[in-house]
Amino acid sequence: MKKLNKATCVLAKLMEIAHWIGVVGMIVGLVLLFAMGEKAVVMALEEANVEAAAYGFEITLVNSAGALSLTALRLFCVGSAILLSLMAMVFRNIYLIMKRSEGSTPFQKDNVRMIREIGIFLLSVPVVGLIMSVVARLILGVDNVETGVGLDSFMVGLVVLCLSQFFAQGMELEADVDGLL
Repeated sequence: MKKLNKATCVLAKLMEIAHWIGVVGMIVGLVLLFAMGEKAVVMALEEANVEAAAYGFEITLVNSAGALSLTALRLFCVGSAILLSLMAMVFRNIYLIMKRSEGSTPFQKDNVRMIREIGIFLLSVPVVGLIMSVVARLILGVDNVETGVGLDSFMVGLVVLCLSQFFAQGMELEADVDGLL
């Protein structure tokens, strides 16, 4: 069991770091797009990819004329930076829960709070994707954009919120048992 906990801690920390690197990359990309315009795109892309996606938020980067849309690329950078930040926080909380539970009970007040936060972050992912899709359609026009939003993390977020209630009840039961001894 200790090997599994250690592996989970390592993977959660690696995923958190990878997501923060992605956030920095999106912010740098956004700054370059505003500062350099089309030159930044030519430097970064040999061939323009038609679609970009991050955690269910998908946007078509080519307009109806077949040209790469810098505005669509900028919107993708903003949306994916937010989504990657949310997921980085999910992995951060997983790491902290595993670390705090080593050698002690997982039914701790901070763990219950962090599990609840994980549920909220996961529920926020499709909401942010939906908001960014609406913004993209308003800015770029319905004819120039094909967007999509995945709802997988919404379902997982609901399950995690439910689990947080079980952990809260477990914490109360453990406190009652400790009071009896």
